[in-house]
Amino acid sequence: MEQNRIYKARLDFYYKLIVIYFMFFALYVIMRGTFGKNEFTIVFHDPIIYITGLFIFYTLLVLVVNAIRGKEIEFLPDRFIIKNRFGKRDIIFSEVISIRYSRERKRYKDGRSNVRRVGIKLKDRKKILRIRLSEFYDERKLLTEFQKISKQ
Repeated sequence: MEQNRIYKARLDFYYKLIVIYFMFFALYVIMRGTFGKNEFTIVFHDPIIYITGLFIFYTLLVLVVNAIRGKEIEFLPDRFIIKNRFGKRDIIFSEVISIRYSRERKRYKDGRSNVRRVGIKLKDRKKILRIRLSEFYDERKLLTEFQKISKQ
């Protein structure tokens, strides 16, 4: 019997952004601060500090929202399920009219697929369901899952 294959959303991009923004923030505060007699004074009335703080806050907010949402795709023998913490959508393979792949990337790294998006045309839906492969772990395996569906 074939196992259920689950692909979870990636959040490492947001972690990296927060680290980069915070490092810039810390370096900028150190550069703008003044050293006095045995003390260090921080300048807070600087627009770059405010803007960097907003970037950090916004990225943290997006990270928390995406972590709470918990997006994932689960493949079963006869269908796949797109779900998050608040709901799910079952898509039976017989409902799929066609699967289209975006153009291939000219340059791509190891471990990443050469296709950016998968567009799925369904019987009961006017718009194409678009899935960005880079949002999930194991992009290449996820692409092969969709290729298996398109062959059926």
